[in-house]
Amino acid sequence: MTETPSTDSEPAINPTGFRSSPAGHVYGIVDDPERDVPAVTAGLLTSRIPHDGIHVYCCSEGVEALDPRGKGHGLRARINRLLQSVGYEDGHRKMIEAELESGHALIGVKVDDSHKGDVAAVLRGQGGHDIVYYGKHTWQRLSPPNG
Repeated sequence: MTETPSTDSEPAINPTGFRSSPAGHVYGIVDDPERDVPAVTAGLLTSRIPHDGIHVYCCSEGVEALDPRGKGHGLRARINRLLQSVGYEDGHRKMIEAELESGHALIGVKVDDSHKGDVAAVLRGQGGHDIVYYGKHTWQRLSPPNG
């Protein structure tokens, strides 16, 4: 999947622009992007989660867009990613990279703390796994790790 801009009915795929922090987002993996991304998006819209806060990363292009090591965005980004890797247990970053390289998708949803459970429920309802909410300086698993 290559980059596609957001429309009224679908989120952006592999959006450009470096996200230096996942704070204020729920992220989860879905295994079949063609089937699961539209279903998750519809479920989020039904739950009154605005689609402009939804972003999807898929395949090798998704890894490149996420830039999990910060290599494409300078020294500050590399330091930021290094600090994040210390804070995220279980090799979470490496797991995300492996999932994307396998053709799966990472769906991110901008949401406040009070709606993280709603987003997690929608993701789980479509087979989403490895669902995590990132707070300002914390993270919380909202589903068991896959595998």
